[in-house]
Amino acid sequence: MRLIDNLRRPDWLDELHSLLLFAVTGTGLAVVGGVIATLSGRALEVDVASDGALRPDALVGAPPGVSLGNVLHLRVEDPDGAQLTWAILTTLPRQLLILAALVLLWRSVGRARREDPFGPGMAGGFRRLGLLLVVGGPVVWVVEFVARFALSGTAGVGGTYASMDFLVPFAWLFCGFGAFAIGEVLRRGRMLRAELDGVV
Repeated sequence: MRLIDNLRRPDWLDELHSLLLFAVTGTGLAVVGGVIATLSGRALEVDVASDGALRPDALVGAPPGVSLGNVLHLRVEDPDGAQLTWAILTTLPRQLLILAALVLLWRSVGRARREDPFGPGMAGGFRRLGLLLVVGGPVVWVVEFVARFALSGTAGVGGTYASMDFLVPFAWLFCGFGAFAIGEVLRRGRMLRAELDGVV
């Protein structure tokens, strides 16, 4: 009966801890693999502004009302050192931020599973996670935008181009404030339990 009860009521903290470990490992391998693949000199995909690179009538056979867009996707077969550096900086900062956030979350969940979810340090762990996301997210967003813009300028054709999605920093801020909120819930829960222990 106890085994059946355990199967019906899984330890979700343990399940989440294992899942986060898998995510940390997979993300770490993906980061290392991506850097190695880029440094190996593989062809790079570079976006440039189509103005100046193509004539307005360069599109042949298009039906009326169809024209070239503002972005031209180029393939650089033999990138130089500067291009490789900028290419790495277009993705690596975000990947490292995600990896760091997963590690902090994995450690916090592991502590909650082994010890007391309302124990000392739990609220601080989520506050550190929130600070990492609130500060690191917008910084990473700007760094990657600058890297894409600089990489576009190394193509030697067309104009420089880099897209900027303004929803990205808000997503980081939302996740960061969510971590702050969880930390505050844990802090208040610890205080409430201390008060109840004092009454009892």
